[in-house]
Amino acid sequence: MSVHLLQTATSVLLKDPTASLGEVAKAAGVGRTTLHKRFPTRTELIHALATEALDLVDAAISSVDLDTDDAVEQLIANLVPLGPRVEFLLRFPNLADDERLSVRLTAMDQPVIDLISRLQGTRMRADLPAWWITQILYAGIYSAWEGIAAGRLAPLDAPRLVLTTFYQGVSGAGAAERP
Repeated sequence: MSVHLLQTATSVLLKDPTASLGEVAKAAGVGRTTLHKRFPTRTELIHALATEALDLVDAAISSVDLDTDDAVEQLIANLVPLGPRVEFLLRFPNLADDERLSVRLTAMDQPVIDLISRLQGTRMRADLPAWWITQILYAGIYSAWEGIAAGRLAPLDAPRLVLTTFYQGVSGAGAAERP
């Protein structure tokens, strides 16, 4: 099945998580029969979309040299363009119920958490858990996707904005006093 079909299905399901296969087929410009041959059930389509999104994230993270000084910059630059595909993973929480996907979803963050852990005490604050800093990074990327989708943020400006906000928020300089 084409990349166009999977991208369209992702968009349709993000707009309406209850959309039927018929609605997905119509939006993609294919017949219901064509879609049903490839994905007999809505569950199989969702699994395929999640699998592809995970493949894209894995490729984005794997293509980053996590041992370089600009690894965070590379990571942001690679993840921002994935926007809706990764948003799909975040918006469909029952994906973790699928044992085939659950393992991948759990493992997806580990290389990033390891990177953050290595940078703590030098480029990042050491007083915050690495998993928390990772979530803050993802929140910035997610906000960039939303800004791009709403037309408020140019796609080429997004990585710089995320990076600037991220480092100012987790750097040791100017850190707020603990309550």
